Amino acid sequence: MDDLKEYEGFTVKLALVDALPVIFFSLSLILIATALSGSGLTFWVVLIGAILIALSGLCKVLWKLLLGLKVGDVKILNKIFVPFMAGGFMITLIGVLIGTFTKVIRWGAVIHAMVSLPEILFFVLGFCGLFVMGYVKSTNKREEFNKDAKKNWIAQFVNAFAQCMIFLGILFATHG
Repeated sequence: MDDLKEYEGFTVKLALVDALPVIFFSLSLILIATALSGSGLTFWVVLIGAILIALSGLCKVLWKLLLGLKVGDVKILNKIFVPFMAGGFMITLIGVLIGTFTKVIRWGAVIHAMVSLPEILFFVLGFCGLFVMGYVKSTNKREEFNKDAKKNWIAQFVNAFAQCMIFLGILFATHG
């Protein structure tokens, strides 16, 4: 249990708050996948990338949950976060490029939907939240940040807010 001393402030509550951005991102994924359904390769590539991103978040939540439950530091769950996240975004980007080149994604319609009201407000707030979270993380050393419960609480509330706003923007854009 000595490996838990450096994570004393990591609680089950923190893990549950950490789950919120994963849930909002996954809901956004469902909306985007629904919008792309029937588009063949674009749909599948975007879906695979997004699932990998969601899995990375789920692994991080599970890691924090196991810390909070005092089970132990299952390091692999924390370590695969960045490679899964980066790989998922790369695959998703490839899917978006495929959709762009095959004209499955009609960017004019996407942009029009994003800059309409109230969608643009949600997207601006969401991206501001992501910027703030990135700033908070970039001003701290990674190892220190990963072990500081207070900084994790701040980052997860900001991330939950950002992902919620982006989800609402996508929801209104696809169903408005």
